[in-house]
Amino acid sequence: MNEKEIVDFLKRNFKKKEAILGIGDDCAVIEYSKNYYFILTTDCLVENVHFERKKYNWYQIGKKAICVNLSDITAMGGKPKFALVSLGLSEPNFKIIEDLTKGIKEMSKKYKFEIIGGNLTKSEVSFVDIFMIGIVEKKYLKTRSGAKVGDFIYVTGFLGASQIRKIYNLKPPLFEIRRLIKKYEITSMIDISDGLSSDLIKLVENNNVGFRIYLEKLPVSSDAKKISKSEIEAIEHALNDGEDYEILFTADKKEKIPEKIGNLKITRIGEIIKEKKYIGVYKDKIMEIKDRGFSHF
Repeated sequence: MNEKEIVDFLKRNFKKKEAILGIGDDCAVIEYSKNYYFILTTDCLVENVHFERKKYNWYQIGKKAICVNLSDITAMGGKPKFALVSLGLSEPNFKIIEDLTKGIKEMSKKYKFEIIGGNLTKSEVSFVDIFMIGIVEKKYLKTRSGAKVGDFIYVTGFLGASQIRKIYNLKPPLFEIRRLIKKYEITSMIDISDGLSSDLIKLVENNNVGFRIYLEKLPVSSDAKKISKSEIEAIEHALNDGEDYEILFTADKKEKIPEKIGNLKITRIGEIIKEKKYIGVYKDKIMEIKDRGFSHF
């Protein structure tokens, strides 16, 4: 089974009852109050899958562990409130705990949430697992559903080769996205964690539509350009590299989405189409976009 088949199987076997939204989006959604929802997410970083201890220190790993969860909260239009941290280590080491704590604490201060508990265990392979609770006004909740034919498709920031430089210094655009959704009518949203090709296909599949994107418009990162021998190779990095943790969203074509919010770049890359086709246009040539993003299995 691949990752999508596993998720589909779990969705069929664990159908929501009291939850507003269950398996299948960036966060689960549950009732909180008259005007607010709680949004819940969890993500696990495993040694030699998501990080290599020889290349990065525990301060950087702590920051990344928090940021990948913040990215999910951002994609739902919310803001973080609390987090639980579970840590598995092959050996107890105060330096590890100290550095990990420093990274996590730095992010909790910057994004204004509390660490309220967790779990410690011995493990042959080290891991950090975060469970995060956020909050969002009901009128601002964003999900993968809602994109309609004719909507424009946008991405934030720059894409491709993120692992070269920024992957352990992630800066989820949470505050900028909050400003965006309060001012403009955003129809759907997802974070780019597995790669643009993969996450855009997830979004349109959720809405029973297709897309057309203009590959020369993709905001390719300088790192992707440096490691590429051609423009099309750099574009492939922007399409398929995982762990960009930018935001992909759709909006009605009548909305005047700005090219920047604060220091955050926003790029219109295409539009939603009725036919369930995944079309890329490059120098007037039309090609099929396939899911070549990251998959665990």
